[in-house]
Amino acid sequence: MTFECAETGASGPRPSSEAARVPREDAPHTTPSVVQVDRALHALAISGVHVASRVISDRYIPTLHALERAAVARSVVTRQAEFATGRALLRSLLGEDVPIPIAPDRAPVLPVGVHASLAHDHHLAVAALSRSATVRSIGIDIEPVTELPAEMAAVIVRTDEGPVDAHLAFTLKEAAYKAWSRLGGRMLDFHDVRLEVRADSFVAEVLPTGMLLQGRYVNIGDRWISLVVVQRG
Repeated sequence: MTFECAETGASGPRPSSEAARVPREDAPHTTPSVVQVDRALHALAISGVHVASRVISDRYIPTLHALERAAVARSVVTRQAEFATGRALLRSLLGEDVPIPIAPDRAPVLPVGVHASLAHDHHLAVAALSRSATVRSIGIDIEPVTELPAEMAAVIVRTDEGPVDAHLAFTLKEAAYKAWSRLGGRMLDFHDVRLEVRADSFVAEVLPTGMLLQGRYVNIGDRWISLVVVQRG
């Protein structure tokens, strides 16, 4: 079972097998507002990292640049809306109306010196971006708070990670993987990442390298949101 980076897809790197895909809810009853999500994101972010969220909407489709439109031309309207909302969100954080094409690993291609990460479910898009010279990489994820079947939990959670909620572990590992992949890291299995989860923060150890990725997370409404920022030094 491997991660595959797809920040332009449904909230980031996904398991490569359909059997391990996490169920999502199209219209949950306790979906947090953008104001609530933005407040939570700002609590997660460090100095120099800008964060924001938007509700997925097809009104952003006409704002796509030609290269971006071509990337989703054959997609259904809901997929185009997810993609376009994410691009509009990244442009708002950039402060520039520039095209943001897709890299071979499906991550957004950004101007030189900019590090960012994007994720979405079927209702909300979230993003984090930095131009700081002290930031090397960013990973963000958003997932619904739902209980996972035991067989899926076993794919995600290592036996030495303790009693951690499987869906929380999923979003923490996705954010960590995004930050890792932006540094040129190889594809990972879920069990290649070992978590140490604390009250509102976590450490993800990439095995067997021993690299430690520091992150923070929050539960807002019926969503888990996680953020990893890799700094220089």
